[in-house]
Amino acid sequence: MKYLFAPLLCSILFACGASNSSTKKPKIEGNWRWIKSTGGFVGRTTTPESSNQEVHLQISKDSIFTYENGEFKGAVPYNLQLGKVIESQKMEWQFEFEGRRTAVYQQDSLLILKEQCYDCFNRTFVKMKE
Repeated sequence: MKYLFAPLLCSILFACGASNSSTKKPKIEGNWRWIKSTGGFVGRTTTPESSNQEVHLQISKDSIFTYENGEFKGAVPYNLQLGKVIESQKMEWQFEFEGRRTAVYQQDSLLILKEQCYDCFNRTFVKMKE
């Protein structure tokens, strides 16, 4: 019996550890500068240089303020919550922004926003120095 219990206990411990690491809430508050967008059905990449457009997001605890070329464009409320993403069907952090569900990933100083539809865009931002 003890030989059956040990593998079961190990499986439970590893499963619990894996689920906690993938659901750690990202720290997205702050100022973010857009560096590229990729996607669409043609798979194009757009950058500030190729579009002649500078985009800046200012994210507070409950709202996202958007600026284009230094001009305020608007603010939208958001609620960060766990939900299934279409790429992996796993539970990931996401919010609804401009009418679309968007998965939110943070990697060091990068913020990656992945729209949750096929042929949609992924937008990458870099954290601005405060």
